Amino acid sequence: MRIQFSLSCQKGTIIPINYQSEISNWVFAVLSKAGAELSAHVQQLGYDLSSRNFKLFTFSSLAIYPYEMDQVKQEFKLLGNQVKLNISLYLDPSYEQQVIHLFRQLPLTLGTLEGKPAQFEVKHWQIMQKPNFKDTMQFKSVSPISITTIEEIKTTNPYLLPDSEMYDISFFHHAVRRFKAANQFKSLATLKLLDPAFPMQYRLIGQAKSRLIHLKPNPDAINQLRGFVYEFEVSMPIPLIEFCYYAGFGEYPHLGFGFVDLK
Repeated sequence: MRIQFSLSCQKGTIIPINYQSEISNWVFAVLSKAGAELSAHVQQLGYDLSSRNFKLFTFSSLAIYPYEMDQVKQEFKLLGNQVKLNISLYLDPSYEQQVIHLFRQLPLTLGTLEGKPAQFEVKHWQIMQKPNFKDTMQFKSVSPISITTIEEIKTTNPYLLPDSEMYDISFFHHAVRRFKAANQFKSLATLKLLDPAFPMQYRLIGQAKSRLIHLKPNPDAINQLRGFVYEFEVSMPIPLIEFCYYAGFGEYPHLGFGFVDLK
């Protein structure tokens, strides 16, 4: 499911340029308050909403226009009273209204207003229409996609460039690994997704732009992540494409990476 939220705020609110950690923490906090029905559904998938082991979600950048940016302080000053945020979760659509209700109950604490913590409350929302998924599709990344090498020994700079010769190997490795975890580690053969006549393919469209995101302290113990914003074409089994669309492409979507839109 994908939901676009309109969040109300006060004019003059100051938020950091790197706000991904706060939004990630908010999503975890919201989901932890799920009722018995939704919690039981997620437990059947092998996850627990009361902890942080359900990471099958991602989110877009904040739409915060108009604003003023202070490059020295690395912060935005909001000149309006509303921002928009898209949140994408790999959950059954039948739980959409329950999820919306949860987000309406808990404000997002982000930034400051006159020296005090600022809050953003859900005022409006829109359930985004499900795309017509095909085995070959073109996407554009809205938040950076982070892909690292699959070597056991990581280098000081493990991030792969989207035009690297090894990129597609890691790209599909991380996609399949997360998909199998979401399906309780069933083999692709059991899931009937293996077809030698249909190889998975990745193609970069245009040029990629690098983004380095600094993160607040988090359970993943990650201080910063590098990703790339780019357009691409990918061929994969339809269930895998749908999974990546909702749960995020690449690594660490739950930290604000890997959110894509149709090109």
